[in-house]
Amino acid sequence: MNTGLQGKVAIITGASRGIGKAIALAFAHEGMRLVICARGEEQLKITEEEIKDRYHTEVVIVKANTTRLNDIKRVVSKAIAKYKRIDILVNNAGGAHMGGIFQFTDEDFENHIHLKVLGYIRTAREVIPYMQQQGGGRIINIIGTAGKEPAPFMMLPGITNGALLNFTKALAAELAHHKITVNAVNPGTTETLLTEQTLSAKSILQEKSIEEIKQALINSNPFERLAKPEDVASAVIFLSSDAASFISGISVNVDGGTVCSSA
Repeated sequence: MNTGLQGKVAIITGASRGIGKAIALAFAHEGMRLVICARGEEQLKITEEEIKDRYHTEVVIVKANTTRLNDIKRVVSKAIAKYKRIDILVNNAGGAHMGGIFQFTDEDFENHIHLKVLGYIRTAREVIPYMQQQGGGRIINIIGTAGKEPAPFMMLPGITNGALLNFTKALAAELAHHKITVNAVNPGTTETLLTEQTLSAKSILQEKSIEEIKQALINSNPFERLAKPEDVASAVIFLSSDAASFISGISVNVDGGTVCSSA
């Protein structure tokens, strides 16, 4: 399929590793020009070199913390200074949090809301005026199935993910007349370092080994495996492509049917 992505410009947050890195590599494979940001500069540089070595495309890295508005503004300004436009924004920054109501402090809730909910909202708000000026664009929010299917000890991501699913739909309706599509991708449990950290925390809470918990997740999946970062990236490629130009306000689960099969 000709995706129509050749030469387009994307900002990807949380792109130094895991799902964000997989999305960046998939975009680079399509010949896109990139701005990638994350809090860890060393890992960002490794990702930058991998993109350049494999795909010889343009990429700008920005060390940034999306809980800080000034950092977000700096990412967007670097994209405009380099490429003069922004075609696609992928909001992907996040963190690992496992626990119930008594495991989380008010500070935990506030930090996660600032990182994921306000971080996504602020980044979109900074990018939208440029998309309006150029006559369209794509915003894709990487959220998570916990927003649709509440689970024990997943309260914090469930709350923030639920808020972002609402935000995605509301923003899609608001921006439709500007030809800006807004969609969400909800990864299930995915093979990343972040997931390993989550499983480690879960093993302590449930007094089971990480291997036991991971195998239980695999056994409960209709496809009998966990998601790979590349599975999520494929969904993002489709929603970014010309084939999805008339799709907005939806959320796509990338979880092997786990959520629908558990309903």
